[in-house]
Amino acid sequence: MLNVIDNTGAKEARCICILGGFFNKSASVGSLVIVSIRRLRLVRRVKVGQVHLGVIVKTKKSISFKDGTRSFYDKNAVVLLTRKKQILGNKILGSVSRGLRKKKFLRILLVAGNLYF
Repeated sequence: MLNVIDNTGAKEARCICILGGFFNKSASVGSLVIVSIRRLRLVRRVKVGQVHLGVIVKTKKSISFKDGTRSFYDKNAVVLLTRKKQILGNKILGSVSRGLRKKKFLRILLVAGNLYF
């Protein structure tokens, strides 16, 4: 289960498939995944059971950077995207990993503001 940290109305999502390879069995920060919505918040833009594209923004597995720092979180999280790979919501609720800068998802970092570690 993945936490959804944008304001689309989804609370939890389940990963169906990891994109980007034939035998790809694990996802890291910046990986594109196909998710199914499982739980909702009060304000809704999505429905239970809908299938969306998403990008992983937080992982429990630690990521080490070139400057020697590490980044890890206590839960895995995803941001929902449209089919054209643009953000479905217009606000991100929480911090995101700065590993997204390398994966060309700068729009997520801009929407998150200063909350990337």
